[in-house]
Amino acid sequence: MTRYFTNAIIALLAGFVVVATQAFAAPTVAWLAFGIAIAILGLSGLSQLDPSRGLVQRLLDGVLASIATVLIVFSLVFTGSVITWLAFALALGFVGVALVGMTLHEVETWISTRQAEEVRHLGSPRRQVEAEAQPATFSQAA
Repeated sequence: MTRYFTNAIIALLAGFVVVATQAFAAPTVAWLAFGIAIAILGLSGLSQLDPSRGLVQRLLDGVLASIATVLIVFSLVFTGSVITWLAFALALGFVGVALVGMTLHEVETWISTRQAEEVRHLGSPRRQVEAEAQPATFSQAA
């Protein structure tokens, strides 16, 4: 459950940065991007305390932390229109990764509630092992 909420919060924060790059002056964008990147870095770091996140979400959290680190450095180094467009691009990266995380969460929830065992590629490894351990029937072998 925390996977969806953390991804939704990150998507909203990054969406604010995207809008801010088109509405505010470059120094304001730099400080907003800096502050929100620190918040996203902290959120993705704290979310690692949740043991139910899974390997894919932990990898996505690592990508989010990497983007946040790059945005923090860029917001301190660059000025003017350069930081505006870099913040815009990196914030779109945040939004994209967060949407991927939310989509994967919803797909896994759908699979588990519908017990759709035939969709094995996104399911948990336990279900994959159980499905592969069942003997093949005559109709499956043909």
